[in-house]
Amino acid sequence: MTEATKTLTADQAALHAAAATAGQPALMNPKTAPAGKRNRRTRKQWGGGVLDEYGFYLLLAGIALVAILVLFSRNQTDSQVQQLTTELNGVVGKVKTSYRGQYNKVSIGALISNGVFKDLTTMTVSGTTVLLQPGGGTLTVAPGQLLSANDSIQWTVPQQPDAACISIVASYQGSAGKIVVNGTTIKAVGGSVDPTKVSCSSGSNTIDLYIA
Repeated sequence: MTEATKTLTADQAALHAAAATAGQPALMNPKTAPAGKRNRRTRKQWGGGVLDEYGFYLLLAGIALVAILVLFSRNQTDSQVQQLTTELNGVVGKVKTSYRGQYNKVSIGALISNGVFKDLTTMTVSGTTVLLQPGGGTLTVAPGQLLSANDSIQWTVPQQPDAACISIVASYQGSAGKIVVNGTTIKAVGGSVDPTKVSCSSGSNTIDLYIA
């Protein structure tokens, strides 16, 4: 052993002794320390990294789940809107055929008794009312007036999302004699739909259709 090596060994011994004397843990030689103690800090750092990474992936999964639910809800609403428009067209056609010239006798109770709303998915009978999907509003049907009393039927479709409101207006802009959206007449008798007056933006819209 050289003198330099002896000196270095002596210095290390003195350093260990000084640390122990001061009440502090002696410095540990990483080459001679037990494996469990030698890797404790490494394991802690690795464990913290894994937890952080795990939390990050959980966050990503949560965001993805929310996006999927929103997309599913939107697609479901779009599907209901299309189905409602289709079924409403069928119901209006049946009622016009059955009650033509006797629109004064039209009521929601009479139509329920006639079985007009049977086997429909967007208009379901609940007691003496008909519930609409989407929106969950209650359909109202009554004799209407375009030029004279009882010359048409007034269909009131409430609580409709914006997409349904736009779809219904588009579907009936040619066949309805008058259309009112949220209290504003967007199609007057003898006229056509004024697009500048269409305001389907409240999220819960009411459409009145006057159909002869």
